[in-house]
Parts: sequence; structure tokens; C-alpha cells
Amino acid sequence: MLRKVLKPTTLCALWPLDFLNDNDKLRQDTPTEQKVDLSTLPEETGWDRLKRVFEADDFGEVSKELLTVLHVGGMSLFVGGIYGGVVHSRVAYVNFMKNNQATAFTDHLEAKKKLQDAVTKSFGKGAWMWSWRLASFTMSFTAISTGISVYRGKSGILEYVVAGLFSGTLYKWNMGPRGWVVGGGLGAVLGLIAGGATLGLLSLTGMSMDEVRYWQYHWQRERQNYTNKGIAEYLAKEEDEVVQHHNKRVGNSGKTLENVAE
Repeated sequence: MLRKVLKPTTLCALWPLDFLNDNDKLRQDTPTEQKVDLSTLPEETGWDRLKRVFEADDFGEVSKELLTVLHVGGMSLFVGGIYGGVVHSRVAYVNFMKNNQATAFTDHLEAKKKLQDAVTKSFGKGAWMWSWRLASFTMSFTAISTGISVYRGKSGILEYVVAGLFSGTLYKWNMGPRGWVVGGGLGAVLGLIAGGATLGLLSLTGMSMDEVRYWQYHWQRERQNYTNKGIAEYLAKEEDEVVQHHNKRVGNSGKTLENVAE
């Protein structure tokens, strides 16, 4: 029945034909890949590579691995702050409306002020509670996994599992040994899932984690260069306007003093 429904041309389209055409195969000889500098010194040890992560380059900028950790931490602070603030402020709003239905306020302005104060305080508490916890977990996870990957000189699923184990243990540190076991176990499972998903996506795209960090660092520097260029052009324009005003009021580039009295 299936053979009658599917025509021979359809079956050929569904069947992988990599042996007939290599155009769809991922290759590492593209111009973009050729620009990637992933060379390491043969005599380098794992500790040497790990030390270079915390060293600034000739331009005073941090390494691409440390930049990734900082980006993850900053984004986690933002996301955790927004999520925690919104959730806690909503709870504060509902509780205020429920607990003050029979409260006698002087006027509606006082009621609105009390409500605004309660919502604002809850937003701040929720933002702080969620931001530092999420940032500490994600930064520790990223830092540990990146450090292990740099030390080994390659990327694999091992660093994700170990990072999840340690991060989960640290997250539940105040709960004692039982919390350590539960937090570490859940962290290891999450690390296994995250590592498998990450490596799967990298395998589909034909890239490695080192290449991802390289291009992230490269784009960061390009964006900073464009920003510095724009600032320099703006300052040059402002300086040119000041010089033109000076020439108009004082004279030709200040060579004469005919307009000083004005």
C-alpha cells in the first residue's frame, strides 16, 4: 500500500543520496573556517592554557573564554531580575488587593501609593533573589565547563556533567549533605542534557565550541571598534563645529584679532 502511495521519485527524494552529491556535506575548507586561528603550542600544558584564560591580550582585553563567562553572568542577572521582579510584584499586588478590601484609606491616592510601594518593594526583593541565584549557578556552570574544556584542550560532554554536578552542589550548599547529593545529582542530569543538546547542535552546524568562542570574541571586538569609530567621528564633528565658530568670531583660525572686541 505504501509503495502505491509513494511514487519512485518521492522515495528517491526521501532516501539519503550523499554518495551521489557532496554539495550538502559540511566542509571545513570555507573562507570563514580558514580565518579561524585555533593553533596551540605543542609544548603547552593544560595549566598553561588555563592560565592564559585569565591573562589580558596586547590590547588589554580579556580572553574569549572569560568573555563568554561574563556575558552569561550579565544575561543571567538581567533575565533573573526581570523574572523574579515580575513574579513577586504580581504576588504582592494580589495579596494587597485581597488583604485591604475593608481597609479605610484617606483617599484613593493613599491607596494607590500604598499599592505602588508594596509592588515596588516586592519587585526589588524578587529581582535580587532570582538574579544572584541564577547568575551564580550559570556563571559557575559556564566557568567550570569552560575551564575543564580549556585544560583538556578539547570539548566533550564530560565537562558539562562535572560542571552541573559542582554547580548543583554549590547551589544547595546551605542545605547540608542531603541537599548536596540532591543538588549535585540534578545538576549532573541537567549538565548531561545541556551538553548533549549543545554538542548535537554543534555537530549539525559543523562547528566546534572553540570556533563559537572565537567568533563571539571576534564579533565583540568588531562591535567595539565600530563604537570607538563612531565616537571618534562624533567628537571630530563637534570639534570642527567649535573651530568654525571660533574662526567666525575671532578670525581666520585665530590669526587676527579683528573680532575679539565683539
